[in-house]
Amino acid sequence: MRPLLVTLLLVLAVDAIAQQTVYDGTTIIYKKELEGGLILHGDGWGLDVFHGKHRTARSRRMIGVEIVSMKHPKEIKSFNPYYEDSRGYFYGKLNSLLLIRPTWGRKELLTDKLRKSGVEVNYLWGIGASIGYLKPVYLQIGKPGIPYETIDVERYDPSLHYPDDIFGRASWFKGFGEGSFVTGAFARFAFNFEYSGNASGIKALEAGASVDAFPTKVPVMAELDGVENKQFFFEFYVSLKFGKKFVR
Repeated sequence: MRPLLVTLLLVLAVDAIAQQTVYDGTTIIYKKELEGGLILHGDGWGLDVFHGKHRTARSRRMIGVEIVSMKHPKEIKSFNPYYEDSRGYFYGKLNSLLLIRPTWGRKELLTDKLRKSGVEVNYLWGIGASIGYLKPVYLQIGKPGIPYETIDVERYDPSLHYPDDIFGRASWFKGFGEGSFVTGAFARFAFNFEYSGNASGIKALEAGASVDAFPTKVPVMAELDGVENKQFFFEFYVSLKFGKKFVR
């Protein structure tokens, strides 16, 4: 009788411990979620914010917007070798490219979170417009020659400005209101790993790939010395996300 009682008590204790560690938030039915975060990819970084609405228990419709910078792979920082206090610049860079991506897609549950220390695994996809803003690059130009007598701020022109003319970069904000827009399309696919210990909280790491496609080449660089601009931008990215789930 005593061994049976001890066995029963052990079973009950193990069951009680197990119930304490089971993620009780899984019993709550959430209908919406709001999340945002930081994006890092091979040629820049950015921010995003998304709103999710459950279509079923395992599927969420995601609508949001991303804003990311996009560099050309041939951007190489240069310095004026004659002046120690010169500012670094990217020779041949005509425009800074900022991408705005209004996105619609889905997040689909693969593995639910059963414990507070567990991880919810999702896969997701998104499509939308890719609206590129091209901000012209301004440089500090020394005149008339080395040693410079004056330094003027001018919009970079590859037909006028050569390395010996350039003292350094001007403020990034110079010329911000003079830019132009190019419109293309965007798509992505990723896996999302949500690890928050709070039932209604969102802490997630996302990893995936994206592509931005435009009708023509985007003029980020002056096409000098074999440098060519790109029409398609393929990137691998990671994103750290934070947010909250809602029952209504």
